[in-house]
Amino acid sequence: MSIQNLVLLIAGVINLIMSFIVFNRGVKNNKINRYFSLLTFFTFLWGVGLILFNYGISIELSRFFASFIYPVALMILVSVFYLTVYFPYKSFEVSTLYKILVIIFSLFFTIFCLWGYKIFVPEAAILPVVSVVYEPWSYLLYTIILITLMLASIIILFSKFFKAEKPFKLSLKLTLIAIIMGSVAGSYFNLFLMYFNHNNYNHLGPLFTLLMNGSVFYLIFLSKK
Repeated sequence: MSIQNLVLLIAGVINLIMSFIVFNRGVKNNKINRYFSLLTFFTFLWGVGLILFNYGISIELSRFFASFIYPVALMILVSVFYLTVYFPYKSFEVSTLYKILVIIFSLFFTIFCLWGYKIFVPEAAILPVVSVVYEPWSYLLYTIILITLMLASIIILFSKFFKAEKPFKLSLKLTLIAIIMGSVAGSYFNLFLMYFNHNNYNHLGPLFTLLMNGSVFYLIFLSKK
């Protein structure tokens, strides 16, 4: 196994463990637990998809997993967005219209990528290296939605930080730094570089996201002990 895939595997396993721990603490009546558990679970799936893409088992599987990782990454950002709404306290109500738009786009893009992956990834090759071609207009739309969710999450945390009482400021500041770090790294290594087939660094997005998730895990759960 390559170092690249080993990093993805280790990061995925750690994320799955965090997801399991938080899920067992209860997610029905605790929305922080719910969205953090979803965040780490989707990050685990993201890593699995990247491993299978990197292996280049066949052209069709490479096309499928090259497409699969994008709706999963979208769900990571949706989870981050809702987590920032509720952590460390709920500061506003997300409008019904916004919730509906998020659900519609998430469902549409997931169906499009899983069942229409040949449209999203019209070309692929596995020799001499795994490489794919993405449909530019749908990729652009996806990028706009993803960046919108990132910015919305960061703006929410900034707003909470400036309005928060002193006991919450440190945790909000560290969460803000962690989410900015994970979002920027994930966007650069797994959104920008992968579009141009620079796939040798696609393990770095999940690695930085693991650091983000681990920081938030500590702040939300372990620091309370």
